Amino acid sequence: MKNKKLGMLVKASILSRKGATIFFCCFMVIATILVLVSAGAVMPLKNNIDQNINNHILNRELNFEINENTPQNEIDDTILSIKSIEHITNVYNVPAELDVSETSGVLFSAYTLSYVHEGYNLKITSGRAFKENEENVAVVPEVLKDFNSESQRINKIDGKTLVGKNLVFADESGKEHKLKIVGVYNTSDPIFTGNQILIPRNSLIEFNNEVIASAKGMASITSDKAYKILVDDAKNLESVQSKVSSYCEPYTMDLNFDSQSYNIALIIIIGSIVFFALFVIAGQYMFVKSNISRRTEELALYRSLGYKSNQLFYIIFAEYFLIGIISIAVGTILTVLLDILLINPYLMNLVGNTMMEMTVNVSAVYILLFLVIYLIVLAIVSIWAVKRSEKTDLSVLLRER
Repeated sequence: MKNKKLGMLVKASILSRKGATIFFCCFMVIATILVLVSAGAVMPLKNNIDQNINNHILNRELNFEINENTPQNEIDDTILSIKSIEHITNVYNVPAELDVSETSGVLFSAYTLSYVHEGYNLKITSGRAFKENEENVAVVPEVLKDFNSESQRINKIDGKTLVGKNLVFADESGKEHKLKIVGVYNTSDPIFTGNQILIPRNSLIEFNNEVIASAKGMASITSDKAYKILVDDAKNLESVQSKVSSYCEPYTMDLNFDSQSYNIALIIIIGSIVFFALFVIAGQYMFVKSNISRRTEELALYRSLGYKSNQLFYIIFAEYFLIGIISIAVGTILTVLLDILLINPYLMNLVGNTMMEMTVNVSAVYILLFLVIYLIVLAIVSIWAVKRSEKTDLSVLLRER
């Protein structure tokens, strides 16, 4: 019965201050939307920077060459020694890229036969990826800028139109390679130049050997064997490079974009979001505290009627708890709608189909965290209000209005 009466007091208190209640609801709804959108955007952005930039495949690779005259047993011993070093996941032979031209009349520009770096997650946008043990298969860029020297025109060819076709590529030795196009890959990563036809690494090694054998020393590629060392994480690259130096002369390939700028931008964004979150928390605190401060006579009346401190805490806490729960629920629903209808379509147009492609999603973790912070702030203010009411002189009820 007592709890029922307290509940009625909470309801009456909310309805008696409709203006303040509506204003606070609007503030909490807007704060919820902004916090959830900001938090939902920063985590995908951070993951993109960590995985696609800081831990980019080139930041996890070391390169070294071995002279063609080195005995195979020495090569094998060197590779085994390198593989035994901590944080190294693999050491593998890499072929040189081959300049080729398409001879069946489908393409006219010069292209390059290349391979997929081990450990690299190639993004296939149409068709399928090939397996490394397949032969005579290839994937092409999404868009090929094909230059026809006869018409002096550059034609943009959609890679999807080539899927399923058999193209014939001739290398510098004149040998032709018939390749079936099985898929289309995304070229947003700076590792790609846009004119690379990717084939299984073993096939490219075989083509390399054929070119060297037929060219008799006149080939543009050498007989020296090139290797790549794959490291488990970019953070370990420097220490691994130092250890590998005992066996060979390793070097790295630089990314052609400034990764430091992305990291600085991320720090600035996170700092801004933290500042904004603190601003929201401060706003919640000041608003609730200001409203309660104007209710001195109301709290004094409750005390004169015999209500205890724990009951006053319940009245204050329950009132703003209900308002907060409703506001956060409404804000969450609006955030989901904004993500679906506005934010994610905008992000798709802005960074879709690139390395930084991302979507904003509402996370239950962020909602729960925001609610917990709100409840902590509310509990602090409610305790403060109860303590203040204990010191309030009940004579305030006798003052003339």
